[in-house]
Amino acid sequence: MKYCICIISLVLIASCRGTVEKAKDNGDIYVVSEEKFLREHQFIIEKEYITTEESIVSSTPSHLDANIIDFDRVIATCNSSFSIPMDHYRTFNTTAELPDVVDKTGMCFLRCLYEKSGLLENWKLNTTKIRLNIWPATGDSIEVCEMEGANEKNPCVRAYDIAKCLTIRALVDARNQPL
Repeated sequence: MKYCICIISLVLIASCRGTVEKAKDNGDIYVVSEEKFLREHQFIIEKEYITTEESIVSSTPSHLDANIIDFDRVIATCNSSFSIPMDHYRTFNTTAELPDVVDKTGMCFLRCLYEKSGLLENWKLNTTKIRLNIWPATGDSIEVCEMEGANEKNPCVRAYDIAKCLTIRALVDARNQPL
């Protein structure tokens, strides 16, 4: 019995070793260097597209609009610091209300989102980014929303007031647009 188990084990080991070698030798893609693979497939940004300033290195190709926001990246960054359920964020985007306003984490998440995305800087809204990424703000929306919460001492609450104002106006504009 021990002899059979030993032989079966050797056969299994040999077949596993053969499978591993086969995967390397049969022409399957085997990426040794991710950078080399990406370069060969033109996913790495060529050096002429990289702008270097004193301590800032931009890997954004010049043909992309710097005002377009990568919300997935910004949301991931902010959610790592101010973790909220994404359902809360979705609720905010459809109702302009956070489900929990006692806990300020959601408000701080929105502050982070607006600041890291460049929508809000020093309590000034970036009209270009808002119009490109959120909605074509109409009338006095930008000016009115910038003033929301101006007397608020807590920066997270103030950013929430601004974001709430923008979201309400975007939702109202969307409802008033003919189909």
